Amino acid sequence: MLIQDTDPELSLDHFRWATRFGARAATVREMYGVRLYGAGEYRAAIRELRAAMRMNGRNDMLPIIADCERGLGRPERALDVAALPEAESLSESETIELMIVVAGAYADMGDIDLALASLDIPALRQKVNGQWQVRLWVAYSDLLEKAGRSDEAFKWLTLAADADTNEITDAGERLGRPSKVQAPVVLETDEQIGVMDVLDDFLAEEREREREAADDAARSEDTAEAGADDDAEPAEDSEMSDPQPSPEGAGTEDAADIETDDEDTDARQD
Repeated sequence: MLIQDTDPELSLDHFRWATRFGARAATVREMYGVRLYGAGEYRAAIRELRAAMRMNGRNDMLPIIADCERGLGRPERALDVAALPEAESLSESETIELMIVVAGAYADMGDIDLALASLDIPALRQKVNGQWQVRLWVAYSDLLEKAGRSDEAFKWLTLAADADTNEITDAGERLGRPSKVQAPVVLETDEQIGVMDVLDDFLAEEREREREAADDAARSEDTAEAGADDDAEPAEDSEMSDPQPSPEGAGTEDAADIETDDEDTDARQD
């Protein structure tokens, strides 16, 4: 059992860690983008997948990018991606995937008839590279169901479940059939365990650094507020205290009193 199946969040942590050291590796960015897409983080997925395409010069991620636009509630942009000149270089299988997204975009916009017409292509009724396109059949079945054509929808879903021996779709599960594929048991090697231990330590250190940074920011904010209060106190004391006479003024008043006393003494003597 793969980690993305058992613990998707931990799987994303692994890829985030990998991109820190392999940001210039197209494969790393592409794999991270696909995982983000699977986790529903569509904006980040678009960013990573476009970066990977710039690095490797390939266009095979266009169907996923278009579907991310649908996931963001922007079917018009999904159609814009499908109309890019780069889409012409896609393989037949990749083009079918893109057409499934296009049909979904039309359905999102409320045009079920146009969505069905988009999938009524030769690959719907003939093999491509020796294989039936079971994902195309499931998508077609879903659109028929939305169009109210339940009998036809059931027919195409059944065909998909019969042909999908590797269970790349959920057709069999939706029909209540038991799984045909035995889940493989994946044993971790010593090397894998060592890498996982290093990653766990790295993630723990990252979380500790984030906590310390948050504590430092809180302390800095408290210090700044305390300093502002200290600066404000002298002004308040100055406003509340009564003005005190200056020494110079006090001396002048005392001298005036002495002169008045001398004048009174002279007047009595006269």
